[in-house]
Amino acid sequence: MKTKLEEFARENKLFRLDEDGILRLPIVVKGALRLPGAVSRAEIDRAFGAKGPESTSAKIGGNLVLREPVYDRKSLERTGETVFTVLPDFLPGEVIESDTGRIAEQLAPMTFSGVTNWLDGVREALEKSPGFVDEIRRDTAKTSEHPDLWHDGGFAAFPFLLDSAQAQKMVDSELSVWGIPGNDLLDKWCDIPEPARAADPAPMLAAALFGDDPFLSVERQPLLRAFPTRQLHITAGNAPQIPLISLLRAVLTKSAVTLKAPFGAVVPAALLGMAAALMLPDSPITKNISIVYWPGGDASYEDALMSPGSYDRIIVWGAPESVESVKKRAIYTKVLAFNPRYGVSFIGREAFAGNLSTAARRSATDTCVANQKACIASQIHYVEGDMEQAATYAEALREALAAFDRAAPNLVLPRVKGDIKRLQRGLFVNARWFVNLRDGAFSSGAVLPDGEFPLSVLTMSRLVMVRAVPDLGGCLKYLHPGVSTVGVYPPERLSAMRDLIAARGVSNVIDLGRAGTGYGGQSHDGMMVLSELVDWKNG
Repeated sequence: MKTKLEEFARENKLFRLDEDGILRLPIVVKGALRLPGAVSRAEIDRAFGAKGPESTSAKIGGNLVLREPVYDRKSLERTGETVFTVLPDFLPGEVIESDTGRIAEQLAPMTFSGVTNWLDGVREALEKSPGFVDEIRRDTAKTSEHPDLWHDGGFAAFPFLLDSAQAQKMVDSELSVWGIPGNDLLDKWCDIPEPARAADPAPMLAAALFGDDPFLSVERQPLLRAFPTRQLHITAGNAPQIPLISLLRAVLTKSAVTLKAPFGAVVPAALLGMAAALMLPDSPITKNISIVYWPGGDASYEDALMSPGSYDRIIVWGAPESVESVKKRAIYTKVLAFNPRYGVSFIGREAFAGNLSTAARRSATDTCVANQKACIASQIHYVEGDMEQAATYAEALREALAAFDRAAPNLVLPRVKGDIKRLQRGLFVNARWFVNLRDGAFSSGAVLPDGEFPLSVLTMSRLVMVRAVPDLGGCLKYLHPGVSTVGVYPPERLSAMRDLIAARGVSNVIDLGRAGTGYGGQSHDGMMVLSELVDWKNG
């Protein structure tokens, strides 16, 4: 027997890749599903023919159509086929919540049990339709620029991310102040166990002048509350689970949210929206969720969405130009920017006195986080030693990366292959290369240049820059807030350097091999994010 999700999708021809390569998806506008209109392959071909071969989106009638190339999952090469994703268009004013009274009337009074019920409901809807979700996973893999291990892992993470017990821990840890659990502060005005005393001469003078009013002489009992906000989330597509992670932060703060699904991950975002709208239509959370798509940078959408007063918080993930564009447009709104950052590895000389492969395997593990596309993935390995020792390390690293290649073949885009060839023939023509090949083409490896290099050479495609340094302490000058993560080997060197590294703006200072680990409620880019998303109110 088909579930409600499957039946609705079948009846409306959603989430099914047809013979013309067309995939129809819904959007959600304040809890209501909106379906795409009819559009033929001939109309799509004409629209993209007029825009040119590099265009990735087109408007056709009341629809937005996205164009993505198909990759052969065995050869990891483009097949020449294309998937066209059709979504309904929307007007910015339809998703902006101009009636702030809805926050006070619908979201603020809801207890946190309403949040956990919503999470349980969405999770149950997906778990009861495993075949349907798996078919979506297979279809989206056709256009995924991630190896299957990471693409499939994104879908596999949904149940964990929707776990209500984990959500409770996150809220209670991130929003807890004065010993008060975070969910209590979300649910009600809480007494603070500290009186509010006069902090200005006026109250003290008033107490003396108007002694017949005892109210003026009594210390105030202060109240505190974490209040919902109106949030715009502009997410990145470097992993299928990122839209869900960003959406959950809005849900956990009981906030009204507009989520921009990212190019490359519109399907999982649409699936979550459909599950919520169908299974939990009366939840205040669902009624205050919009999940949409628009071409990034399009002023016809963003001028209104980022105008003063449209939202209380704007959260942006992504490329440097995306983050900078949002910051310039939303100058009167609080912006939480997850800026482009990168990770590095510090390899102490002790690695050469023991088993060098241990250090190489751990650093390869940090390199391959999100297939080296995450902001925490290691891109540069600083090796304490001379050039020959660094070369020995680079060879051990190549062998460790080869093991990853065998278990999870890399997908190297044509443009990245071109970038690597240009580095080999140009800037790094005299560098030493340690490369793994697949069918004669780059698959992974390391390059050991003699001297400094610009960060623009980082390809984030399992290619590591290895640098020989006489002392790890000298590497501190290369650290800055753009470095998210430093993994250090061996552990005893970490304890000696942790504060020195953290002082340079690095967010994660950890043992080598641990970059891909985390826990619910941890800080992100130096922020306790949920605490930044709520509006703290004094009473």
